[in-house]
Amino acid sequence: MRRRIFGFLAMLMMVCQAFADIPDDFDVYLLIGQSNMAGRGPLEASDTTDVIDGVWLLNADGLPEPAVAPLNKYSTIRKELSLQGYNPGCEFGRIMHSETGRPILLVVNARGGSHISEWQPDNDNGYFRDAVRRTKEALKFGKLNGILWNQGETDVQKKTWDYPEKFNAMISELRKELEAEDVTVVVGEVGRWNWAPKEDIERFNETIIPATVEMIPNCKYVSSKGLKRRFEDKERDPHYSRVAQIELGRRYAEALKK
Repeated sequence: MRRRIFGFLAMLMMVCQAFADIPDDFDVYLLIGQSNMAGRGPLEASDTTDVIDGVWLLNADGLPEPAVAPLNKYSTIRKELSLQGYNPGCEFGRIMHSETGRPILLVVNARGGSHISEWQPDNDNGYFRDAVRRTKEALKFGKLNGILWNQGETDVQKKTWDYPEKFNAMISELRKELEAEDVTVVVGEVGRWNWAPKEDIERFNETIIPATVEMIPNCKYVSSKGLKRRFEDKERDPHYSRVAQIELGRRYAEALKK
């Protein structure tokens, strides 16, 4: 009996220590969108074991844990775990912590293949609602400092040219529900190689995204210029390589710092 009591107390002390090590003043960032935000960059072995210094990830229990790729593993709307790869949040979080010295808490809740209509506040599929719910869980530990959005490949293929209005409706309600009317939003362009008709990709990057950003206060976008595709022999693959995801994360960080 005494041995069991000592074992229980030791386990309780370990749990208390784990909670004691969680900062209570995080800079919180919400990362949402489709597959390039979920992460399809090939993972290296060390990515799945090495903790990203100063970066934490909101887990399935609504608690921060040290961040290890793939970052979309706790998404409540993701596809199968085997598809989740390297995403821009890894480098973004690393840079933001390095340059601010602040603990970073990432809420990553992306869904590959999703289109903008599925992210509307009145859609009952859970994409919008879960983004709100999980971010509110994270806000118990800090303040929302930014929303990173990377999505659009599906809407290029669907020719969703009213995208600015749909995105504005989503982000306006998201800011309202999170009580963060002025929080910075950063949008990423889609890949520039020929995974879809060239004229549709150019229209989305050069017309639709700038119009979207112009419509929304405190909204910026980052270029995909120079970013390479995941597989050089598969031009129709719309996903960024691991190296491209690292560079994309750096660009998101630069946009947030300005």
